[in-house]
Amino acid sequence: MNWNWNETAINLPYTFDNLKELLNNICNKKKFFSQYEFAKWCDNLIMAFDDDEADDLSESDELAFCVARDIECQWDLYLINTYSDKKLRTLDLSQVSLPQEWFLRWFEELNSF
Repeated sequence: MNWNWNETAINLPYTFDNLKELLNNICNKKKFFSQYEFAKWCDNLIMAFDDDEADDLSESDELAFCVARDIECQWDLYLINTYSDKKLRTLDLSQVSLPQEWFLRWFEELNSF
């Protein structure tokens, strides 16, 4: 399928290990990228894994797919539930931060594998 990939400053392959490393960076408050860049990277990971046959995904890739999809969905829901439509039109998304405990939970989920 021909996906419309997000441009992101995170230049890493879309893998379980890279998702885990990026989450680790956020959990440890290392500021190499914004959470917005991370949400876009997660959306790309979902598309990359969608290109693969679902039956071909390993157990770790299935987990990465589910966690990345949750991150991307929660990002969108957070924006919609936190900001007005008017504010969203002018908001610098690179300044938005989700609650830190969400990232800790996602990281723990990946570490449970």
